[in-house]
Amino acid sequence: MRWRSPVRFLVPLVSAMVLASAFPATSQIVTDEARRSAYEAALKCFVANGSAYGDAQKAGDAAEAAAFDAKARASFDAAVRLGELLGHSGTRVEQDFRLTQMRELPQIVSNPAYARQSLQTCKALGLA
Repeated sequence: MRWRSPVRFLVPLVSAMVLASAFPATSQIVTDEARRSAYEAALKCFVANGSAYGDAQKAGDAAEAAAFDAKARASFDAAVRLGELLGHSGTRVEQDFRLTQMRELPQIVSNPAYARQSLQTCKALGLA
């Protein structure tokens, strides 16, 4: 599945994440398409934040590295929760993390503009 920008799902995504965590029963309202887009975004944000964590560590900025580590963990948790809402098994979620890393990490590492754009999107989604 090709990455689609989650910007058009920003409001439903933020609402869904807030509602799902505060009122699990209301998560039924969110469409499967919005869930899938949110899931894909959380997977990508995990990779983007993880890469930024490594960059901050290499630069010797412990505070920034810790911040990106926390964001990567939040993205991971969001992806796992959204995977559960989609009915994915733990094995499927694990495979999706690996596939997303294989697809996204080379682009993030080799293209600074892509990395910045990814982090900006994650920030807009509350995941960076």
